[in-house]
Amino acid sequence: MTLATHDFDSTTVVLADLTKLTAATLPPCEALLERAKQALSDRVSTGARISGKALEADQYAAHGLAWLATYVESLKQMQAWANALHLRGQFGETEALLLQIAFGEYLAQISGGIPMSQSEILRPTDLGLTQADLTAFHTGAVETLIAMGNTDAVRQRLVGLMIEQKGASTFGATG
Repeated sequence: MTLATHDFDSTTVVLADLTKLTAATLPPCEALLERAKQALSDRVSTGARISGKALEADQYAAHGLAWLATYVESLKQMQAWANALHLRGQFGETEALLLQIAFGEYLAQISGGIPMSQSEILRPTDLGLTQADLTAFHTGAVETLIAMGNTDAVRQRLVGLMIEQKGASTFGATG
C-alpha cells in the first residue's frame, strides 16, 4: 500500500487534481463491492439458488452489503455532481472540499468499518472480504484520500468558508 504523491494546492488544503483522484477510486470501490456480492452469494446459495434460510442466518452480512452498495453509489453520485459542476464552471473550493471530505471519510469507512447503527460496525471480514481483497482496494488514490482527504485542516477550511457565507441556507453549488 503505497501512498500516491499528491500535493495540496498551494493556496488551499484541496488535493491537487482532486476530481481525477476521486475518479480513480471508483473502480476499486466497484471491484470491492462485486467481490463482497460474490462472497455473500457463495455463503447463501445452494447451487444457482439463494437459500432463504441461509440468507436469514447471514442477514447481518446482507444488511452490510446494502450499506456498502449505498456507500459506493454515493461516491459515484458525488463524482457525477463534481463533474457536472466542472462543466458549468461552478466547481470551486467549497465544492472541492465537500467532495474531498466525503471521499476521504467514506473510503476510510469502507476500509475499516461502516457504521450501520450506534452499536453495529460492518467490518470487511463480515462480508467475507479477504486481506487480498482489501490490498487490491487500497490503491494509491484510495490511500491518499483516506490519509489526506478528511483531515482536521481540511474540515477547518470548509468551516471557515461556511462562516464567510453567514446566513446562507446551503453551502457551495448544489447542482
